[in-house]
Amino acid sequence: MAAAAGTWAFSLPALRKMRELLLRGADATDCVQEAMAAIENDEETGSYVVGRGGYPNKDGLIQCDAAVMEGHSCHFGAVAALSGVGTPLAVARKVMERNTHSFLVGDGAAAFAREQGFMVEDNESMMTERSAEVYKEYLEKKKSPKGHDTLATGDGDQIMCFCPCFHVVLLMKQGLSPMDACQTVLEDILQRVGKENMFELGIIAVNMKGEAGAASSMPFPYCVWCQGQDSIEELMQQPCKL
Repeated sequence: MAAAAGTWAFSLPALRKMRELLLRGADATDCVQEAMAAIENDEETGSYVVGRGGYPNKDGLIQCDAAVMEGHSCHFGAVAALSGVGTPLAVARKVMERNTHSFLVGDGAAAFAREQGFMVEDNESMMTERSAEVYKEYLEKKKSPKGHDTLATGDGDQIMCFCPCFHVVLLMKQGLSPMDACQTVLEDILQRVGKENMFELGIIAVNMKGEAGAASSMPFPYCVWCQGQDSIEELMQQPCKL
């Protein structure tokens, strides 16, 4: 069963590309890499704090993270704080396939990218007028820049404490539907931290039957396609209530 899911409206072009490639019978990992490259390397997507043209860190550097996993083998590769590469997912895949380590960061990730034949550009090439303006604003106000007004992707530092995706998978293995599994995990986190301390979190899950589900602590747009569907579903998940 071929299926694809993406968060936020800017994932829609990637899902369209993945659907096209999967229906042609292309390898799933190839599909992910090709579809993601179009988003990562698009300056317009950078306005959503993703990839080329995204928002720089406090030192003015655009650094990207990416990870890929193959489900059957559980092999994975990841890069973080990678500068100068517009398609970091492709580098993450090379880490998975050609490196004894699974996760490379910073200068080590950039050195590996060069070894694998990727062009590592200077920081100015990764910037756009918009990202330069945002960084200038940050320097003037010493405040973290805000992205699109509907773009909270979640508080990763808080999310990591709870391993929600792993929890969802375990619940689905026990027989829960993707929707019930996502809702159960979010409700558990809400009960632990309390409504007043709840952070931004969105979860999407798809099982082997192609059934999809989601849960979130804020309005959360996402897209889903499963084999047999004529089009991609664009959905809005409403916040879970404690």
